[in-house]
Amino acid sequence: IAGRFAKPAEAAGKAAPRPRRLFARWRSEPLLPEAGAGGAPLTAVIAVMSFLAALALAAFLFIIDATATWTSELKSEITVQVKGADAAEIAANTKEALRILSSTSGVIEARAEPPEAAAKLLEPWLGVGNIGAYLNIPALIEVKVTKELRADLDGLRTRLEAAAPGAVLDDHGRWHKSLSSAAHSGEFLAFAVFALVMAAACAIAIFAARAGLAANSEIVAILHLVGATDDFIANEVQRRFFVIGLRGSLAGLVVAILTLALIELAMRAASGDSAFLPTLKVGPWLAGILLAVPVSLCFVTAATARLTVLGALGKEL
Repeated sequence: IAGRFAKPAEAAGKAAPRPRRLFARWRSEPLLPEAGAGGAPLTAVIAVMSFLAALALAAFLFIIDATATWTSELKSEITVQVKGADAAEIAANTKEALRILSSTSGVIEARAEPPEAAAKLLEPWLGVGNIGAYLNIPALIEVKVTKELRADLDGLRTRLEAAAPGAVLDDHGRWHKSLSSAAHSGEFLAFAVFALVMAAACAIAIFAARAGLAANSEIVAILHLVGATDDFIANEVQRRFFVIGLRGSLAGLVVAILTLALIELAMRAASGDSAFLPTLKVGPWLAGILLAVPVSLCFVTAATARLTVLGALGKEL
């Protein structure tokens, strides 16, 4: 055993260490045996942690992107609903509403939806083919406005009600509030899952480091006898956990990216031509952001293992 650790002891002593090649340190035999440092089981656990953390981070980014798309449309558009006793009255009121909108400063575009489009919106509730001419379906006018006009719609609402009785202006404020609240809840949940995964990685690193020291207490004692310092032992354990964390987290990241790609294909097939539901886009930008997961896991596990070893060795002295 003493012969096995002669070189580490020499490196930890007063003698100057011999020069080593760039990657020789990473290829050398670990200080703690595979079973003591966690080895394959620890690598598998970290891979699972990386997989879950990558999915949580991707969900967080997806919610932010979808919310930004939805809210930007709600903020830049308003809807005018025109009601009437019959089709002729609805058409006349729609014409007056379009005249008021076209003469209003801040209105970028005003477009009346055809009656067929408005009727199609009611099909999920009334069924296909159940909407006949006897139903006076209100006309819908989609209006794009500037931020200045959006901030104060009271004047436009008053002019519309005076010129076209039965015209109702909807600024989508209720939908925007509900959507923002739901999005913030989803963002918090996704980030909380990411944080819990990182906390679990810390707990696993603490347990594995303590188990490694307990299983190899004789080796640690011999290292102390030949002059190895606590800092040297902690550095070796930190290096070992960093390699294990890198190996496991990269494997989990690859599986997570493949899973996200399958989810993207499934969402595209399910949404079809629908423009309401956003689609998850898996590309280089997402993979680049998700690289933060293995980097974080490597440093978290390595730093936690180092602090655990230093704390345990300090209590023994």
